[in-house]
Amino acid sequence: MVHFLIKELEKDLEKYKSKLVVITGDFFLSDSQITKQDKHWLYPQLIQAITKIKDCSIPVFSPMRLSNLMNYG
Repeated sequence: MVHFLIKELEKDLEKYKSKLVVITGDFFLSDSQITKQDKHWLYPQLIQAITKIKDCSIPVFSPMRLSNLMNYG
């Protein structure tokens, strides 16, 4: 999923002319297999990938505030 969000989402949205993507969940914050260092790299990459997408609405529903991602351990 992470690879898709970072590398493929924008291409697939253009390919299928999608105008809405809904992302739910905790953005892997509760996954104990992802190290704190990986989370510090991963979440800014995800947010950057999402914000690059134009002409599409992407609501993100998460039990945590995205602004707190860097503080999550």
